[in-house]
Amino acid sequence: MAANRMCYIVFYQGKHVIEKLESLPLNLTYVSKKLNYAVFYCDENQEPNIKKQLKDVKGFKHMGPSPLFDENLKFSVK
Repeated sequence: MAANRMCYIVFYQGKHVIEKLESLPLNLTYVSKKLNYAVFYCDENQEPNIKKQLKDVKGFKHMGPSPLFDENLKFSVK
């Protein structure tokens, strides 16, 4: 079974976005409180759903794929 994981960056203002990210089915890996961004991993097919849920959260600015993520990586579980 192969998982198509992708790394995303969320830019925010305020702590409401981080609280929402922690409640969603994703792996929150890094939160910069000084520069107001968070890095998380999730499946590629869940990206529209996560973006839709974050759109209504107060303080959410922008979400996009991480420019440092290598798309050739594929994770497989046996």
